[in-house]
Amino acid sequence: MKTILRPITPIEDFEKAIEKAELSKNEHELIEYVRYTGIFSQPMIARDLRLKTKPPVLSILCEVCRKIGFNMPSHFESVRQWSKDISPDGIKWDGDLICSSIRNIDGEFLTPESGTALYHFLAVHKELFIGFD
Repeated sequence: MKTILRPITPIEDFEKAIEKAELSKNEHELIEYVRYTGIFSQPMIARDLRLKTKPPVLSILCEVCRKIGFNMPSHFESVRQWSKDISPDGIKWDGDLICSSIRNIDGEFLTPESGTALYHFLAVHKELFIGFD
């Protein structure tokens, strides 16, 4: 397995981009949940934040990442390229701005497609984690 380094998010730029993104209260709650919890799945977020199942929470997360990414376009494009490079299918996932799929000890993604988990499990990027604040 080839290691492809993830573009590290400049935290100050990220915080400014959130401010400029004009997120709704629910979008802010979603980002804060992800950043505080650290490791999560779509059902966990939906249950903990009492969200409806439609649209899917991970789709909403992508929309929020696009809003934030709009305010840090160069970094967001780097993250999107990295996302494509690490994807088994060569697909960009905008949610990779904030979090990414977790791999198990064997280097396999914790996903239904990999046969390793019932749901996609994701982890917030280390520099964006706020659980210890």
